[in-house]
This record gives sequence, C-alpha cells and structure tokens, in this order.
Amino acid sequence: MKKAFIFYVFICFFFSIPSYSIKKDTKLILSELQKIKEVVENLEQKMVVISKDISSMCKTVNILEKKISAISNNQADERQTKENFIMNLQFLKEEINDLKNKLSHINDKISNLSLANLTDSKETQVESENQNLSIQSPESIYYTAYSDYLKKNYELAIQGFRQFIKLFPDNGLVDNSLYWIGECYYSQKMYQEAVNIFKELIEKYRDGDKIQAASLKRGFALIEMGKQSEGINALSELISKFPLSEEASLAQQKVKEIME
Repeated sequence: MKKAFIFYVFICFFFSIPSYSIKKDTKLILSELQKIKEVVENLEQKMVVISKDISSMCKTVNILEKKISAISNNQADERQTKENFIMNLQFLKEEINDLKNKLSHINDKISNLSLANLTDSKETQVESENQNLSIQSPESIYYTAYSDYLKKNYELAIQGFRQFIKLFPDNGLVDNSLYWIGECYYSQKMYQEAVNIFKELIEKYRDGDKIQAASLKRGFALIEMGKQSEGINALSELISKFPLSEEASLAQQKVKEIME
C-alpha cells in the first residue's frame, strides 16, 4: 500500500525533527496527517467513481513526500538556517491544509452521488457543477494564490490574496493572506511595502496565528532598509511578548548579530 507507506514516512520524519521544532503546529500537522490517512483509506473503496480526483490527490502526496525528504536532507546540513526550517514547516502546513480541503471536497461529492448519477451525462453535469463551485470557493482562490507564491509568481500571488480578502473579508484565512502578501513583497526586496503589510496584520489581527511570524519579518525588513534601530525595537518587542516562540529565538539571533 503505497499511500500507507508514504504517510508512515511522513510520521517518521516529523518524529526525527530536533526538539526545538516540536511545538503545537508540528503536533497539529501529525494529527492532520493521521486524519488524511483515514480519509484516503475510506475513499479507496469508491475509486471507480472518483478515480481522476484520487489520481490528482496522489500526485500531491508524492510532491509532499519529496519536499519532506528534501527538508530531512537539509536538516543534516549545518548550513540550513533555523529560519528556513520554520518557513519549510509553514509551507508544508499550508499544503497539508490544501490536501485536507481537496479530500473534503471529494468526500462531499461521494456523499451526493447515487446510482442514478452514474450515467455519462449526469456524471459530466455533476463534475461541471462541482468545478464551478470550486472555482468560486474561498479555498480555491486562497490556494491558487498560495501556489503562485510557491512558484515565485509574486505579482499573481498578491493579486490572488487581495482578491480573497476582498471577496471573503470575514474568512479565517484573511490574516494568512495578508502575511503571504507581505512575504511576496519581502521576497522581491520591496521592504517598505512588506513593512506596511506586516504592520497592518499586527494591528488588525493581534490574536491571529501569523502575528509572531509577521512581527519577525517586519523587524527583518526594517533592518534590510537600513533602519536598524526600528528593526531592533520591533524584534525586541517580539521577544518580550512571545519569549518562548521560535520567532523570538530567531529575533534574538538577529539582534546578537547586529550588536556584535
């Protein structure tokens, strides 16, 4: 069973990660992987109806397997920075959430299917309707933009995330969208724009799960702009508010490098 083996590799890898990386997000990822495995096992019994969707999903799992293998190899490389490791974990978390949403859509389609739907004409109609719904769904727009970010299509990613925020202002992923817009600007060395976005996120979503990462990258961006004093103050504030976080550890490292 290839899928079972893949998930076994996932779990083995995460338990092999050094202790500094084992925190709430990592445990949540392990939990989500187990849930995905259970859903996949249930879906395998109905592959005749959704074979195309399963095939696409398996390709996604294979891609994740390769990425996890790459991260595992990088962990053995002393040159791999802690910041890159955390970013890789964030990428994996986003992609696993993407996979989870795809599985949810597949499960919904199965629940709505009946024997009468198995004719060619009905099957085509259902597929078309589901595709149209997917295009308009918040998850579809968000993960399309996120995919553009991973491909370094930063302008497209920014457009996609802004469209998501405009269409779904009350969605729980709005703060994530702002964060990735900031990362797009940061990756293009457009540091002032990045600072503005990270500041907006920090002010509007004080309880969001991207607040620590946004605070860290805001401090980094200020330093890159030559505003070392402001950058150090931003990082010091992060350290004070979230002293036990991985981001605080990175902030301390950065401050130490500047002060030496």
